[in-house]
Amino acid sequence: MKYFSNKHLLLVLIMSASSQLLAGIKAYTDRQQVHSNETFTLVVELDEYTSDSPDLSVLPKELSILSSSKYHRSSTVNGVSETQLGWKIQLMATEPGVYTIPAIEVENQKSQPIQVTVKQANDSFDSEEKLDAIMLKAELSKDSVYVQEQMVLTIKLFRGIQTQYASLTEPSIENAIIEKLGEDTQYESMIDGQRYLILERKYAIFPQQSGSLSIPPVTFSADVIQKGSSGFGRMLGRTKPVTISTQQQSIDVKPYPENHSGQWLPSEKLSIKSRWSDPHGKVEGEPSTWTITLTGVGLHENQLPEIKLPKTDGVKWYPDTAEKTRSISNKGITGKRVERIAVVPTRSGKIELPELSFKWFNTQTGQYEIATLPAETIDVQPNSEQSGTSTTITTTPVKQTQSTSSQQNSPPAPAGLWQWSTYGFALLWLLTLIYFLLSRKMTPSELKLETAPVTTDAKAALLDAINSKDNMAIYKSLSYWLNDINTQQSFKSHLSALNNDTIRNSLIELEQSLYSPEKSDWKDAGKLKQWLKIIENDLALNKAANKETKLPPLYPTE
Repeated sequence: MKYFSNKHLLLVLIMSASSQLLAGIKAYTDRQQVHSNETFTLVVELDEYTSDSPDLSVLPKELSILSSSKYHRSSTVNGVSETQLGWKIQLMATEPGVYTIPAIEVENQKSQPIQVTVKQANDSFDSEEKLDAIMLKAELSKDSVYVQEQMVLTIKLFRGIQTQYASLTEPSIENAIIEKLGEDTQYESMIDGQRYLILERKYAIFPQQSGSLSIPPVTFSADVIQKGSSGFGRMLGRTKPVTISTQQQSIDVKPYPENHSGQWLPSEKLSIKSRWSDPHGKVEGEPSTWTITLTGVGLHENQLPEIKLPKTDGVKWYPDTAEKTRSISNKGITGKRVERIAVVPTRSGKIELPELSFKWFNTQTGQYEIATLPAETIDVQPNSEQSGTSTTITTTPVKQTQSTSSQQNSPPAPAGLWQWSTYGFALLWLLTLIYFLLSRKMTPSELKLETAPVTTDAKAALLDAINSKDNMAIYKSLSYWLNDINTQQSFKSHLSALNNDTIRNSLIELEQSLYSPEKSDWKDAGKLKQWLKIIENDLALNKAANKETKLPPLYPTE
């Protein structure tokens, strides 16, 4: 059992290895659907530096290359350097159709092919839409949705003339959660024989109540340079203000289906998958990381449920804090919840892990479906270091000879009588010792126990550890102190509540300097004293915000 408990020290190392940096190439376009004579951007990204350039000769001849630019970004996160090299290629198709951009090669690496749909161009505006060559449109991706189902609001701003001091308001919708989808997209298009600069902005909307949902207007304001104004005239301020707004819209939000019960997950697709850190074998008493990923298309990452593992014979679960992420596309948000569980087998042999399933509602078919991670059987090998050699003790009876003394006819003493006598005397001695210790007056120093710092001394213990410049002592005392002022939770959870990036990143480096396979020297002990008050304030503000702030629920009750 001692070896088994020591193995738990490996959990920190396994759970902290949450991501790996892998070199690779990817290519994508800013839009998957465009119109003829509209520009769109092809982006090619590489996460390592190279002097090579993408081979653009493979592009379909129907796509004209208008311009190309190169960019390079580098950053350091938690002591790890990251590099991103990219190219932005502006393209345009003159004819409608479906075009495939084949795999693009850079530095012997190839991207995945991309399909782009080019629709017939908008030849003209309606007479009511055209206002000094500036127009604003708002489009919804769906005519009706279920409660908490995602829909996408697209705002398009057309500008055929120069503007300045321009501003575009953000939509504000009651009884709905709304989030901007990435950065604005800008491109050009030829309409009515005039070239327009188009700005496209998208929002994901999650209605929180059934009924009619009102989408209020979005307003664009700018100063428009008057026609005929020369450069000198523009300097004199010959402009006029222009304000235009979209039309107010409403959409029908349907309630849950009548037969609904349990968790509500309206999605286009829900999937669950898993992988192991060591897929080829498990050893009794040694932890392995089981990573389970739940992905929902059209679901906010906070909508995805917690993955609860039942008690299972032969294993112990040690789950880490769930990682919630998202990916954004033109179609909206795809939420992802990643659970990493350290699995420690407590015996050898075959152990069956339980099936995991989630009921979800397919918004495309209007039917309930089940996403399932099948049950899995793992083969656990015995741990040779845990297996001790057993010794078999054999007792051989001793042949007794009869004595001619007067004791020959005495009855034999009961078996084990001398052992019980010994135990009795030992117990009396122990009780006497306890009475002696309790009866005498104990000094304060004798009453002090060698345990973790108590709450009243947590900060003092932390300051002592800082003065000692012992990083392990600092880490342990800091953990006790954080639990003292911010309730019991993991070290990472405490850090996630800090608003100061410098302090948070430094404390992450402290933990990594102790438990990361690549040891490093943490040198911010002197700064930590000055940071304690800032940490206290951040945690207090976070605690108050959690108590007072009431956000619209992602899981409304019926």
